[in-house]
Amino acid sequence: MFKAIEIANDIHWVGALEWNERYIHGFSMPKGSTNNAYLIMDEKITLIDTCMGGLSKELIERISDVVDPADISYIISNHSEKDHAGAISSLIEVAPNAAIVTSMPKGLAILKKYYGEDREFIPVKSGDVLNIGKRDLTFIHTPMVHWPDNMVTYSPTDKILFSNDAFGQFIATSKRFDDEVDVTEICRFAKKYFANIVAPFKKQTLRALDAVDGLDIDMIAPSHGIIWRSHVSDIIKLYRTWCAADPTDSAVVVYSTMYDSTKRLAEAACEAFIQKGLDTRLYDLDISDISDIMTDVMDAKYLAVGSPTHNNTVLPPMGQFLTYLKGLAPKGRTGIAFGSYGWAAAGAKEITETLQKAGYDTPLDTFTCEWNTDKSDENALYDQISALVS
Repeated sequence: MFKAIEIANDIHWVGALEWNERYIHGFSMPKGSTNNAYLIMDEKITLIDTCMGGLSKELIERISDVVDPADISYIISNHSEKDHAGAISSLIEVAPNAAIVTSMPKGLAILKKYYGEDREFIPVKSGDVLNIGKRDLTFIHTPMVHWPDNMVTYSPTDKILFSNDAFGQFIATSKRFDDEVDVTEICRFAKKYFANIVAPFKKQTLRALDAVDGLDIDMIAPSHGIIWRSHVSDIIKLYRTWCAADPTDSAVVVYSTMYDSTKRLAEAACEAFIQKGLDTRLYDLDISDISDIMTDVMDAKYLAVGSPTHNNTVLPPMGQFLTYLKGLAPKGRTGIAFGSYGWAAAGAKEITETLQKAGYDTPLDTFTCEWNTDKSDENALYDQISALVS
């Protein structure tokens, strides 16, 4: 039996907790995730977002704790991805008279593909207002944060911004608010979420921040994770900092290895950065999570990446990392490629090409040496990086 939680006067959290979910499209979630949905009790009962389709039972039970779902007038879909809109099909079975409010034209086009033409849709433009009784809900389009259909919903009466993916975190917790948990931990989860999901769309996110800048906000209710009420200004400030994408004096060294020769090169690169006073992290792809690595990569001024050559390419874990890196493309940084080989130095060259495609400057030549590395190889890479950083 699932219960609703009132987060403000006549506004209830009715979402679903994914306590044991650990991965979503390459993103690790060591503490699970939350699909947030919000029920507003007004003359026209309104539900903002839903959840994954497989969690619809939990969502409907929480709604039923407050009201008969059949009494819902509007289902607002701020974003049509499955973790937000996947349960709409179950909702419309128990709320057959509910109209679906979505962005025009992108959200409307996507949801019609999902649920057909015979539903009542209310497409809204940025700035449109929907009256639900005592409240006027305002819609603001935030395209590419992080899909083209994205929008946010603002309730001036409650001073709540229902922010969709922005300001979210992948974490499952029994608490609902930022002041009920360790906010430092929540900010780390928010940064990881930004680095792996929002970061490729920093320019669009900054425009979205500007669009909501004039709103009087007491609470930010995202689609995932904790609701912000005591640290609203703090998380907005962090988002502006992350959108600025200014690198810190830090370095990340990422490697995959076969016979430890590439590992020794990675350690030499790491030591070079450390001796130059940079905050440095060393990651072995056999044991490290890519989404955790990318959270550090987002800040790093330098990224050194190494792999041996295997079947004329990089090792499979490195191939996965490079694919992930290309998608996130943290530009305006310096990249360094290195590696070892037996009979063809192809792996490290492939790394250089990927770094360049991702927007990295690569001022050093690709560093390669035979598998049977010795101190002279390690020292050579150490010296090259030391000269570059100085």
